[in-house]
Order: sequence, then structure tokens, then C-alpha cells
Amino acid sequence: MKKLTSTRQQRGFTLVELSVVLVVVGLLFAAVVKGQEVVDSAKSQKLINDIKSTEALIQKYAQIKSRMPGDCDSDGVIDFPADKVDRLDTGNSGRANLYDYTTSQKTYATAGVGAEISTVHMGCAQENGAPYSVGTVDDIGANNWINDLKLAGLVSDSVPNRTFAKQVNEDFLFVGSVTDASGASPNAAKYNAIIVQNVPQWMARQVATAINGTDANSNRSRVRQLVRNGADGSYVPLWSDVESTSNVMRDAMVSVVYFFDRIPATNTD
Repeated sequence: MKKLTSTRQQRGFTLVELSVVLVVVGLLFAAVVKGQEVVDSAKSQKLINDIKSTEALIQKYAQIKSRMPGDCDSDGVIDFPADKVDRLDTGNSGRANLYDYTTSQKTYATAGVGAEISTVHMGCAQENGAPYSVGTVDDIGANNWINDLKLAGLVSDSVPNRTFAKQVNEDFLFVGSVTDASGASPNAAKYNAIIVQNVPQWMARQVATAINGTDANSNRSRVRQLVRNGADGSYVPLWSDVESTSNVMRDAMVSVVYFFDRIPATNTD
């Protein structure tokens, strides 16, 4: 009797038991994959909402002030050259340093060039009367658009600029001008845009689909993929390519530009 009991205790799993285990494992795997898809979709939607809400604030400011925030000389082009911000910095320390992390009250510039522009065109919001800067990637120019929004009462003073400009992938978006280098626009033509730095390729494609209606070509329409090592409006032709490499991993980092105002012409060559 003892020998028979021992033999029964040592028997293996039956095919039915193995099938049940495999089904359970499959269901768990499917749940994990589906859960990740839900998380990815939520992140993409958050980025899309951030971009569109930023655009809404810009347009609201333009209605109130008759100029874009950060367009210090009211020439129709936001002065900060957003396309010159370093895209190769895989961390974000350099880009983070372009934004203030204080909550001090902003004022209009009262010195130098800033004073002259302030008198004629209301100027750009600055701290301590510093003059605004044009065509230079610095912390004065990068903050102008948010400072203007704060002075207009569209953004709370209690929110640091660096926090306000951070996007869902823990990097930053910048509002400024992009010099189109596709060859389809007039020489050195500048366009107002929102640039989102360091987002995964899959997220960029979902943004393109939501705004452009397609994620096929990344060098046309309002949302485009910027060349990673560039400092102007040069674009990668396909969303599936990154830096001349075809069919890269979906998590490869890219920089995205959204032309919320005028759209550069498309080079069909």
C-alpha cells in the first residue's frame, strides 16, 4: 500500500493540467501586453493634449495682445530660435537649464533694447528688466513665451517655467521659430512652431496620426520629424526612419516639430 501511494505522489502533470497552465499563462501575458498598450496610449494622448493646449494658450494670447507670446518686436515670428536647441542631448539637463525654475513675478523689460521695444510694442516679459534676445539660444529667449503668458494672466505665476514646459516623456517642449531648410520655402523662411524634444518614435507617430491624419511621411504637413543632428528645419522623410536608419526600434528617440501657424511648403522632389 505504501509503495502504491508513493507512486501516485510522484506522477507528473496530465495533459489537461498542462493545458490549463498554458491557458492561464497566455491570459496573463495578454493582460500585460494590453495593459502596456493602454499605458502607451494614455501617454500619447497626454502629449497630444499638451501640444494642443499650448497652441490654445498661444492663440488666446494673440487675440488679447495682437502678437504671439515671445514675438517681442511684433513682426509675426516668435523670436526664440527653437530649432537650434540641442537635439542630441539624450539627457535633458542642457534643455532644462534653458527654463527658469523660480516663481518670481515677471515684469516687462525696462533696459536697453527691451525698453525701446516695450514702449512701442509692449516688449517681452522678463525678470529684472533684462532686454530680450533674438536669434540666440539662451535662457532669456526660451522663457519669453511663458513669461508673456504669465503677465497676461493665462498661466499661474506659481508654476515654474521648467515645470510648465515639461512633457510626458520627461523632456521639454519649446515655442519659437523654425527656419525651414527643405528647399521648398523661400530662403531662410521662418515659421512659428512647437518643438517637442526626445520622444519615442511610436509616440511621435501617434501624434502625427492624430494631427496630420497619417504617420506615413514625416517631412510634410503640420507635424514633422526633425533631423536629429540638425539645427534648422530639416526633416526625416519617414517616421519609420531615424537618422538615415530604416525600420529602427519603436523606442528610438526623435524630435518633433508642430507648425501651429503657417505650414512650410512640401518638397516633392
